[in-house]
Amino acid sequence: MKATLLGLLCFTLSSTGYATGDPVLRVEKTFTDSQIRAVERQASQSYGVKVQVRVLSRNARNEITYLSFVRYGQDGKEGGGCSSDKFGVLIITKSGCQIADAGFESQLPMPEK
Repeated sequence: MKATLLGLLCFTLSSTGYATGDPVLRVEKTFTDSQIRAVERQASQSYGVKVQVRVLSRNARNEITYLSFVRYGQDGKEGGGCSSDKFGVLIITKSGCQIADAGFESQLPMPEK
């Protein structure tokens, strides 16, 4: 129940980034650790808050299969996030996140790469 509510909150909050013109960032299952660190830096610079993307597992093709995203508040405390153990894509906006499981990536409105 808690995960469902968090997912709904992330979905609701993240949809506002598309309308405001704020940068929308993405992490795909083929991203390397250095690409993920670059997205974290870009999110911190663009949004003014610390974010952390945790890769919890990869498959034999080195694709991310389990990922967790955490956003920290201005006070440095963990503020929210989203995760997937069947990871497909993560979308990060100024006010939230969206995550799609593998096979459901097309159901998210995707920003330009």
